[in-house]
This record gives sequence, C-alpha cells and structure tokens, in this order.
Amino acid sequence: MSLALLQPTLAQDSPQDYLNAHNAARAAVGVRALTWDPNLAAYAQRYANSRKGDCNLVHSGGPYGENIAMSSGDMSGTAAVNLFVAEKANYNYNSNTCAPNKVCGHYTQVVWRNSARVGCAKVRCNNGEKSNNMALCIVLLCLMSLVLHSSHAQNSQQDYLNAHNVARKQVGVPNITWDSTVEAYAQNYANSRAADCNLVHSNGTYGENLAKGSGSFTGTYAVNLWVAEKPNYNYTSNSCVGGQQCLHYTQVVWKNSVRLGCARVQCSNGWWFVTCNYDPPGNY
Repeated sequence: MSLALLQPTLAQDSPQDYLNAHNAARAAVGVRALTWDPNLAAYAQRYANSRKGDCNLVHSGGPYGENIAMSSGDMSGTAAVNLFVAEKANYNYNSNTCAPNKVCGHYTQVVWRNSARVGCAKVRCNNGEKSNNMALCIVLLCLMSLVLHSSHAQNSQQDYLNAHNVARKQVGVPNITWDSTVEAYAQNYANSRAADCNLVHSNGTYGENLAKGSGSFTGTYAVNLWVAEKPNYNYTSNSCVGGQQCLHYTQVVWKNSVRLGCARVQCSNGWWFVTCNYDPPGNY
C-alpha cells in the first residue's frame, strides 16, 4: 500500500467532479460513462468514516471494486482520481496486464467496461498526521483487488527519467537527462531529512519537487503525483487554476530544465522521502 502527500487544493469533491474525472479517462479509451449511485456513495462514506482514527489504506472487503488514496493537506477527490488514472502508462492493452513490476490496477478499475455505477467519499482523519485526508471510491460490478502491493524498483535513474519524459513528451518538451552532480545534491539533502521526513525545501540553486509517503512509495509514484496536478494548470494564462496547486507539474515539464537528479530515503518513522532537483530551475 502507498500513501501519497499533496499540497492543499480547492473543492472538486462533488459527485459531478468525481464523475467527470472518471468519465474523462473512460472516454479516452471508448468506455461508456459511469453514473453516480447514492447507495454506493453511502457505503463509501460509512467505510471512510470508520477509517478516521487511523487513515490506513485497508480495503473494506465488501462486494465492490475499490480505489483508496490518502494525502496530507486537502486532497480533492478529483486529484485522487487523477492519481489512479496516472497509472495508465503502466498498462499494456495488448496483454491486458500491468507492465513488469508496475502498478496499474487502480487505473484499470477506473476504466473497467463492466463497471457502471460509482460512489465516492472523503474524510479528514484524526491520526496524528496534520490534515490527513482519505478519499475512497467504490465502483460497482468489479471484484478486483486494488490494494497497492509492494512494487519492485521504480526507483532507478531510468524510472525517474521515464516518468518525467512521458509527461514532457505530452506537451512537446524535449527529454530531460540525468545528471550525477544534481543527483548527489538530491541524495545529500534527502539524507539530511531522514530523521524527520519533513517536506521542507533545501533552498539551493536547483529547482526542487518533494514528496513523502508510506508503504511502497516509489520514486515513480512520487513523480506521477506531481504530474497529476496537470489539470490544475492553465496553459493560456501560464498559471494555476483558481489557486490550486500546479507548480510541481510545471517544474516536471519546464522546458529550460534539462538536467535531473533524484533521491529516495527511508525515514526513521518508516516513511519514504523523495526529492528531485532540476537544473536550471523551473517556474521562473
């Protein structure tokens, strides 16, 4: 299981918001739209409420397909669904399987053809972590087990590069390349955060994206988390939409950032701290 931390966002938690996020992904692969089911939403809400005390990513064990996400800060339902959909790159349509050692089960549940109705819920947890939010989506007619199991690797130089360059290619930006000097900087700073795992920037000369999470929180997962902010970016105005967070995404695809170095360390509390640095820095 993985826990992902995001920065605060606005709303995007209405039934229509959840439906729009699901159905955009389904339309992209020619699958009919889901409809909202208040009974499923009530089931989702009851189970989400039962997890307020610990916010653990434990499945309900009910008869429905289920996707769960958790975040520090006010994670919107739309952001959670976009995180599930970001696994699309890991799915092989020809073999109907996930790419080797990749996670794609959340995405396949979102676009599962025989799933017809959806209900979602969101709660704020009270487990000692500041402002933890958990979003739960229940989808009818699919009995897949969608818990995130421990994944292998996804922390190599090439994994970080692939995750960045897929996003950059989508907007016509040249590939970023790996830089050992930038990597060393990232590793040194990550090591310095191992004791507290706090998302505090290094304030160095490079651009920087930070993330932390528990369980099998991989480097690839962290990058996909940043890329999931793409819907919050307005290309016309070159700004984030309505005060929402998008600067992690813009740093990933910043055209003038051409060198990348990333690092991941396990903190003393068992969580993982991931940092990527960019040279030259973006968002300027």
